[in-house]
Amino acid sequence: MESKGRIMSEHNEKWKAEEAIGGNRAAVEALRELITFPLLYSSQAQKLGLKWPRGLLLYGPPGTGKTSLVRAVVRECGAHLTVISPHSVHKAHVGESEKALREAFSQASSHALSGKPSVVFIDEIDALCPRRDHRVDAIDPALRRSGRFDAEVEVTVPTAEERFEILKLYTKKVPLDANVDLEAIATSCNGYVGADLEALCREATMSAVKRSSDANECAGVLSVTMEDWRHARSVVGPSITRGVTVEIPKVTWEDIGGLRDLKKKLQQAVEWPIKHSTAFSRLGISPVRGALLHGPPGCSKTTLAKAAAHAAEASFFSLSGAELYSMYVGESEALLRNTFQRARLAAPSIIFFDEADVVGAKRGGSSSTSITVGERLLSTLLTEMDGLEQAKGILVLAATNRPHAIDAALMRPGRFDLVLYVPPPDLEARHEILRVHTRNMKVRDDVDLRSIAEETELFTGAELEGLCREAGIVALREDISATMVCNRHFQTVKDSLKPALTKEEIDSYSSFMKSQSPKSSGRLESSTSSGSKNKKKKLVPVFSVTSCVVSIAILAAAKYFSTRANRTPNELVVT
Repeated sequence: MESKGRIMSEHNEKWKAEEAIGGNRAAVEALRELITFPLLYSSQAQKLGLKWPRGLLLYGPPGTGKTSLVRAVVRECGAHLTVISPHSVHKAHVGESEKALREAFSQASSHALSGKPSVVFIDEIDALCPRRDHRVDAIDPALRRSGRFDAEVEVTVPTAEERFEILKLYTKKVPLDANVDLEAIATSCNGYVGADLEALCREATMSAVKRSSDANECAGVLSVTMEDWRHARSVVGPSITRGVTVEIPKVTWEDIGGLRDLKKKLQQAVEWPIKHSTAFSRLGISPVRGALLHGPPGCSKTTLAKAAAHAAEASFFSLSGAELYSMYVGESEALLRNTFQRARLAAPSIIFFDEADVVGAKRGGSSSTSITVGERLLSTLLTEMDGLEQAKGILVLAATNRPHAIDAALMRPGRFDLVLYVPPPDLEARHEILRVHTRNMKVRDDVDLRSIAEETELFTGAELEGLCREAGIVALREDISATMVCNRHFQTVKDSLKPALTKEEIDSYSSFMKSQSPKSSGRLESSTSSGSKNKKKKLVPVFSVTSCVVSIAILAAAKYFSTRANRTPNELVVT
């Protein structure tokens, strides 16, 4: 019902929250403890002298189901729910907003005094007040002290298992094709929150409806296929990563010629901790937190990073030095922190820094006494990489052509644990690269890729790819209707190209590896966990939360229920 058109009240019979909520079991149990117990066992608490929390702050990324959780748990305990929404409180005239809040609390109090448990739920509280900060610890202390919002529950991004539960909930009434694997879909949806999964199900169903309509099929035989889900995945992405370049690359290990040993080491560093996390935990092994790929330009460093992300089915966040630098003070560091935070939410994920020598340049190179943008970026990067010790499923990959320019602080264990040299391809690797880049080309039998590989010493992978592409263009120049690429086309291009690399440059890259400690010689080394000798600070969420409680209206509400603390034990405030 509605009271004076301002406040909506709900009352529901006893009911299980799991019937409407998928995943978030920890948050559901916390809400049961903090809402149901104080409301249903208040008399027992009075006898024991126990004081239950009066207010509860529910925070987490948008779309994780905070509002749904409160409604479901309150419905389960059969309490009276008074909902305060932004449109019901925001008024044009001075004093009306405070009056609306007072009426809401008076209404809840009247139900509590009559013996009926009552909960006041302030929905979208960030819309009711100015936005100061994204951190939960930035909420006004007047609201977080004991007797107000003195209990806090975090609603996190769902795991793969929780996403599977949510998908089952949303597809209860959806006719699914026999080949649909919801578990595989859930696994591929890294970073999706409940609202994203709901939109995904809706888009997949709409795709099936459109397909059925185009084929003039009967509505009774409609079914959602895996193709519909794939289409939906291409349309609906995770909302927490919007505004940041993120993808699961389609590059595979087979797309990279040669480098077999290097691929194996990257598989062990990237895939194993994600796909075999239980084995790591069983042996007490800490996974690699960072890996640096260095070598001459064009030797597939970026492609290797993308292939590793694809094999691990991890979200791929890519940043270059040009993207990070900004003319405004503090923006570069903010972008870096934001990327790490979103990577935590979209885990398992890989953060890839191209041109790592830009963001991780050695300090002390400037004659100025002031801190440069590069030094501030490096300090932020070091701090964020140290914070990964408490995160799971996140790896930092970096690539550089100038390994000598990277600050020594990044090279210590716990940051770039693994340093891998990506050399120019040898004969066998060049042959394999040529086969990879000609597998989709119509090549005449007279083309001898082995011979071309022997004649292209010092050529990088990028140059060999360009050679194949230019050979095809030469064939089209001769005859635009050509159907095959001949050996003479390859020879024409090869004779016109010279390798950009010299043996002296290759020697300089090799000397860097010799200057490194044994742990950085390219071998994968995993250090065992050292227990909890040092206390670790808890990471503070840096996402938009349902908090930001700093406004006259909300402070007035805080003052109101603080002064009425002795009215009845049957009231609880949740936001």
